[in-house]
Amino acid sequence: MKRYIITTGSVTYAIKGRDLLRRKGYRARVEKVTATAQNSGCGYSIILEDDDIITAEKILRNAGIKIQSISDY
Repeated sequence: MKRYIITTGSVTYAIKGRDLLRRKGYRARVEKVTATAQNSGCGYSIILEDDDIITAEKILRNAGIKIQSISDY
């Protein structure tokens, strides 16, 4: 099973996205991320433990969750 980091612009989007994904049966949690070379401030991410990132991304985008980036680890 892969893990993905879905970076959102705010804690509100991260929590709404996490809750939505959990209702759909995904294993998801929220974590605060620190500044990286790509972003200058702190942000919040949804940590998704599932192999079906394509469907999860569609669910989030269709619900209006703003996604800044998606990466795996």
